Amino acid sequence: MLKVMHKNSGFTIMELMTTIAIIAILAAIAVPNMISWRSGTKLQGAVENLRGDLQLAKMKAVQENGSVTVDFSVSADNDEYQISGSGLTTKTRQLPSGVRIDPGGTDFNGNDFVTFNNRGFPENAGSVVIVSSGGEGQTINLNRLGRININ
Repeated sequence: MLKVMHKNSGFTIMELMTTIAIIAILAAIAVPNMISWRSGTKLQGAVENLRGDLQLAKMKAVQENGSVTVDFSVSADNDEYQISGSGLTTKTRQLPSGVRIDPGGTDFNGNDFVTFNNRGFPENAGSVVIVSSGGEGQTINLNRLGRININ
């Protein structure tokens, strides 16, 4: 009598389905966290860029012995701001996608811009709020002496 030996190799359909189900469950847990992390990172980057641009405007006002303005109302979508002043080429900064300036939370003594004088002091202290598409927000406060704080 001859016995035919079959070599069993590979996976059964049940093993494959179980593996796919486990991968799907792990992806369902990980993807929302990654999206939230990415949104927070974009927001933090935009806040740090704006803080640096406010410092730049303050420094340029002193350096050029003139006034420099940072205007937060240059676009209808509130996704960019502009720096301009004497002796300074106008610079427009585009915020990352999903990040915008909150016009309701941005207030510099009734204005939506801040102007630094030739001594580096803001003529109108206040705050600007930047929000992400996920609803997170951060506030940049500028006091009368030109100190910039992030909350």
